[in-house]
Amino acid sequence: AGEELAKRAPVDVLRNASSDVLAELMDRHVEKRQRRIQELAVGTISGKLVIHDSATGSCLQTVHAHNSFIFCVAFSFDSSMIATASHDHTTRLWNTNTYACLHT
Repeated sequence: AGEELAKRAPVDVLRNASSDVLAELMDRHVEKRQRRIQELAVGTISGKLVIHDSATGSCLQTVHAHNSFIFCVAFSFDSSMIATASHDHTTRLWNTNTYACLHT
């Protein structure tokens, strides 16, 4: 049952989201959670960056990232940062442990 949920959770998360979302999936080890998780980063039309645990579908973090819709979301190769780009003409880098904005 757990494996089936893990396969289905990202689809369920996106099915319940607005049709205007962009998502990036990254498998990484998160020290503070003491387990390996697969995170799904979703950019929304309201400018929020929403991070989901793809195994459970639960929301891990919501960041008010931009003043307009996010049209690009990407994890860095080492999964230490998330890049977002928005219709508000800004691109931002986010720390994936603290979700603090590192650079605009």
